Amino acid sequence: MADVMTAEERIVATINLEPVDRVVCAPIIEQYAGQFVGMTNKEFLWNWDKAQEAMQKVWEAFPVWDSNAYMLHGRIGPVATKCGPGRFRMPGKELADNAQYQIHEFEAMTRDDYSIIKENGFMEYRLTFLERAHQVNREEVLAGMQEMARLRQDEIDRSQARGQSLTWGAIMGVLPFDNLSMTRSMDRFYKDMFQIGDQVEELLWIINDAIIAGCEAAVKTTGNNRVFIGGVRGAGQFIGKKHFERFVWPQLKVMVERLAEKNIVPILHFDADWTKNLEYFLDLPKAKFVLELDSATDIFKAHDILKGHCSIKGDVSPALFTVASPSELDEYAKKLLTTFRNGEGLMYSSGCNLPMNAKHENVKAFFDAVEKYGRYN
Repeated sequence: MADVMTAEERIVATINLEPVDRVVCAPIIEQYAGQFVGMTNKEFLWNWDKAQEAMQKVWEAFPVWDSNAYMLHGRIGPVATKCGPGRFRMPGKELADNAQYQIHEFEAMTRDDYSIIKENGFMEYRLTFLERAHQVNREEVLAGMQEMARLRQDEIDRSQARGQSLTWGAIMGVLPFDNLSMTRSMDRFYKDMFQIGDQVEELLWIINDAIIAGCEAAVKTTGNNRVFIGGVRGAGQFIGKKHFERFVWPQLKVMVERLAEKNIVPILHFDADWTKNLEYFLDLPKAKFVLELDSATDIFKAHDILKGHCSIKGDVSPALFTVASPSELDEYAKKLLTTFRNGEGLMYSSGCNLPMNAKHENVKAFFDAVEKYGRYN
């Protein structure tokens, strides 16, 4: 059957919990695209045009992929190694030519560096972190950010030329809790939480304001009112309810409420297991955010609790793409696509990134499932 909605109409209706002609198909496709066309990951991550041509080939093979959850502008070698979210180890440099990139976490910022946030603001703290993480100077960090913005616009232009919607206009980083955890390193930050909790709390609010302001600026730049906000380390998998209610939930709730007032829709890309935290999301404004799950959270429980409240994005797992058979992936996709009824806001996706080493026949099964089980018209 032919589509009767545009990709943009479909994603907007899905977020609004309105009926659609078919499910939104929005996997995160990154390094897999290079493998799909037979190039090394070194070539893919160091040659922007070739990488984008590979993305185009994936779309040509599977045009049912109607929403591009693009991330490559922050992962491509020249950008990742100057202002990526941590210290990258890249194929063709520290790693073999066809290895997947790695992000190496270490204590780049000390407890003493927290004073930078209070005295000079979060952006100064972030820039200092990037200088240390990548061992580059301020000019190189800023040049990397400029290049990243240029490449993001290219990803936007190419996606729209294909008729895809943009899953988000801008990737705004992560929740304040994760911001500090990533810059301090996880174990150090958890100690800070216990030992200097009052100070941490104060900083989280400063960062929250900075992220909200950043979202507003990004929406003006990209012309798209959806923003990516990541969260991992504040999940119930890692911290108890008491600390979640003190260090994660207050900022998250205020962020979503304030963005909703400005008609900005956060796509909460929440990796790890949030199953214990799902009921909290009922306190966020209805149909004003998307909860994106990576297959660690029980998406069926999320559906039970949150159906009729928010759109949910996910969640075909890496294992189903890499070690399962195509029929096993198909079986899971059928369950997912038929559990959510039309108007219940499913965005059909990979659980986080589609794995670089996904089997091609399983990727085909993933896309084929849209026509088999995800069409309503």
